[in-house]
Amino acid sequence: MKKVLLSLLLIVAGLPLMAQSDVNMEIKQFESEIKTNETSTREYYADLPARMTKVVLAGDNSMADLLLKDAIEKGWNISPFEFCDYEEFERIKCDTNYYFLMRINVEAKVEGGTGMEFVTFVKGDEKASEGIDKMPELISLPMFDVNDKSGRVFSYMPAYVNIIQNYIQKIVDGRIYPALRLTIITNPIESATDKTILFAKDDIAYEYTEKDIDRFGGMAKVVSLDDIDDALTDGEQGTLVSLVVAPAEPVNGSSCYKMLISSDTYELYYYRRHRISKSNGVGFIKEDLRRLSTPYRIKK
Repeated sequence: MKKVLLSLLLIVAGLPLMAQSDVNMEIKQFESEIKTNETSTREYYADLPARMTKVVLAGDNSMADLLLKDAIEKGWNISPFEFCDYEEFERIKCDTNYYFLMRINVEAKVEGGTGMEFVTFVKGDEKASEGIDKMPELISLPMFDVNDKSGRVFSYMPAYVNIIQNYIQKIVDGRIYPALRLTIITNPIESATDKTILFAKDDIAYEYTEKDIDRFGGMAKVVSLDDIDDALTDGEQGTLVSLVVAPAEPVNGSSCYKMLISSDTYELYYYRRHRISKSNGVGFIKEDLRRLSTPYRIKK
């Protein structure tokens, strides 16, 4: 059954995305003169739970569109929502009464030679006519390379929706500011030392040794992608699963994003980016495993 589903994912994922030249742009984090302190941040975004969130769909019948729509219908509860297309988005994007959740294609120059697709949450703004990068951006998460046909991220779509909601709730509450460019605040890994980390074998960028894994005190395993999918599907408790998002054909300077997500509560415990180079390939590098294993060693 998994092979059949995978084949379907690969076929549908290969369908062309809706032309998004109007939204092709470099993500530029919102630098707001409005948000000078915690109080102003809370006031500026306090209206979010009462405002309509427009979920912008490409309308291309791609698996990414279908699964994002399904995840929103099942899991979005922080605000009222409606689905719309890019044509409607263009008409209303300057209206500050709306927030928008949408997939965007980030220009190749940002990612070192390849286009990356992100899911982003932004607020309507009068300057939006100058480009989406002029809209207040609360959070953006990398999804896949535009040429990636693996469909791996599709298993994580419900988790993405939950991560975004958790993040914007903290912004609404004034607990955090919108993320700085390419930086996202996560749950502290120190609070996860009672959880087992499942690293997909292909998610580790170097020839790791048993010693690297043993540093986690028996709380880390290297497993197959099927095991990762099973943990997500089953909502396996007390478990973090790995995810790596990188160009399908990486070059020096391309960005590699690494995440650890709880498979039961869909919370983000690790989010880090590095530039791909000859010494640092695609996946978790030595620095990541050292950083992640330190709290486990201290606890032990």
